[in-house]
Amino acid sequence: MNTRRHLAASALLATACHADAAPPAGPVGTTAAPAVTVARDEHDRDASLAKGAVTWLGGPTALLERGGFRVLTDPMLSGRGPSAFTLPRHPSTGAPNAPVTRYLAPGTVDLQRLDAVFVSHMHADHFDGRAKEMLPKNLPIVVPPSGAAALRSAGFADVRPLDWDESTTFVRGGTRLVVHAVAAHHAHDATLDRELGKGNGYVLEWDDGTSGVLRLYWTGDAVLTEDMRALGSRFGAIDLVMPHMGGVGGDGPLGLRTMDASETVELVAALRPRRVVPIHHTTFAHYREPVDALLEQAAEKGMDKAIRLPHVGTAIAIAP
Repeated sequence: MNTRRHLAASALLATACHADAAPPAGPVGTTAAPAVTVARDEHDRDASLAKGAVTWLGGPTALLERGGFRVLTDPMLSGRGPSAFTLPRHPSTGAPNAPVTRYLAPGTVDLQRLDAVFVSHMHADHFDGRAKEMLPKNLPIVVPPSGAAALRSAGFADVRPLDWDESTTFVRGGTRLVVHAVAAHHAHDATLDRELGKGNGYVLEWDDGTSGVLRLYWTGDAVLTEDMRALGSRFGAIDLVMPHMGGVGGDGPLGLRTMDASETVELVAALRPRRVVPIHHTTFAHYREPVDALLEQAAEKGMDKAIRLPHVGTAIAIAP
């Protein structure tokens, strides 16, 4: 395995260990909504955004920038501490009403400069109370239909529910950002999958009309399925995959609730993206698998060159 990348993974895990406790090791069939034009001043935009970047902010939260758009995924904005949120039932132990420690502090982001927020699902570890307080209430929020009522009751005025196989479009200048909601099954166990509710993954397509379409697949909380393997055939080449990892529940009685390294490597083998930026790891105590497991298993398959291990607050180019 690449020694430099292994050291980067070890440094990331060491940062987590310094906290309160050590962590454990447009296609056919898509329904399109009307396009929405983003009207924002150009003077506050960095010209480098046209090239595109992913900035991990911890947990499932990332800032995606391309073509002048700035969008945020699954806003978890609470600080470090022993009770960042509470799970109804701990995925590893089964303990009820389990508080979960946050090891890594969230990265900073200017919430006033966002164009939209994309939410995979409304579980407590994906959209927290601090996000409800701090996000501008007029900010467009794309969310599974099951989460729309909660957001509206919290005062958000521009909630855009998307079910599987539906899409919505944002327009900014000469660039279109098309957001496709795709299936995200939260568990292999069918009963648990139903209990956890229907969440979304998203395929994002930026098209400026000149340099071709760039596609990013954000898995959301999902275990590997055949639908996910087939996304390349359905949409076309995927440039970047942003998987939710951590192997949540892998050591529990009902099995995985997010992908582990083995499933992520299988997904990468199926989609062959140019880049892989894993998120949803290291940050919280219920993430069970160290992220360097992905580097090790990908190296065994000769696929580690595509992986870019993110550090909180550091931008990574969307495409080589």
